[in-house]
Amino acid sequence: MFFSVGVEMPTNENEAYGLIAPALCNDEFGCVSAADKQEDIAENMREAILLTADMMMRRGADITRLNDAGPFAYAGEPDYAWCNQWLMVDVDLSALEGKQQRINITLPGTLLQRIDNHVKRADSAYRDRSHFLAAAARHELQNAATGTPPGSKTGQG
Repeated sequence: MFFSVGVEMPTNENEAYGLIAPALCNDEFGCVSAADKQEDIAENMREAILLTADMMMRRGADITRLNDAGPFAYAGEPDYAWCNQWLMVDVDLSALEGKQQRINITLPGTLLQRIDNHVKRADSAYRDRSHFLAAAARHELQNAATGTPPGSKTGQG
């Protein structure tokens, strides 16, 4: 999942970059970090996001319902006016979903071939067939939870 990250740029060499992921900030949780070097921003935020999401899950929050409004939305909010820059960080939350389970399913051969061809593309966001099918299932479950008609291209998952 892509997360918007607000960055407060340091004003001198003795300050660090201030970082926040608004999608994980609410009355109970906050997701903030810092980085001494620009090249550490993404990795530091990835770690902060995973730790916050894990804590949220342990306290009963449904992390499958996380929704990032996007950097343009957050940049316009007074709570994040201190952020000089915005970027997106991709974080794989699948490790927090529990142990993988092998299943046996039947699909038409042409559909499997289309899935495999899509996964093999250089610009594909999917690691393998299982990752693709899990993402498709999440998408449809998210749509069902929000009342979006089946097969719709809207929603996240």
